[in-house]
Amino acid sequence: MKNHKNRFAIAAIIAAAPCLVMGAFPLLGYAPWGRSSLDVLVFVAVIYSAFHALVALAIMLAARKSKELLPSITLGILLGGIIGLPLGSAMRMEGYERAGERAAPLINAIERFIGETGAPPQRLDQLVPTFIGSLPDDVPPFEIVTGERAVKNFYENEWALVFDAGSGLNWDALVYLPKKNYQDISSKTLLGDWVYLHE
Repeated sequence: MKNHKNRFAIAAIIAAAPCLVMGAFPLLGYAPWGRSSLDVLVFVAVIYSAFHALVALAIMLAARKSKELLPSITLGILLGGIIGLPLGSAMRMEGYERAGERAAPLINAIERFIGETGAPPQRLDQLVPTFIGSLPDDVPPFEIVTGERAVKNFYENEWALVFDAGSGLNWDALVYLPKKNYQDISSKTLLGDWVYLHE
């Protein structure tokens, strides 16, 4: 019985670990925000899980108890996934909301730039050093979208701050709209003054 409990716990932890690790990085503000870095992290997490699964399988076969332990391991993997996926996603959303709060000086700098020039900057580095000492390094690498593209793609806003948060399988984005007309967006998660778009 003890062996079954041990295998169940190990399988659950292995299944949940990648999701929790991916959620913890944004939450702590140390995320490899770029998609390429996230892809690498996912790859490492998958290899990590696959390695442990193979080790567990080898142990079962060597002990000739694969039939006895398989249900425990299967249930552990299912439970780990059920817990890990939503918890990891919630941690990630909280991390993005905190990043949005840390980006407040950047938004203020853009608004001051508009106040002095009459138009938003085409690039964020145009804000340095007159409107902000340096671009914040503890937030995602935002892109400023302006002009017709902003009006067309971001609900009639003159400009928008955008981070491509997609995993490679979707086109999700973390977005700040100065009009804050987020009620016009159907598939979204509100994160303070920001919105996470589910595409």
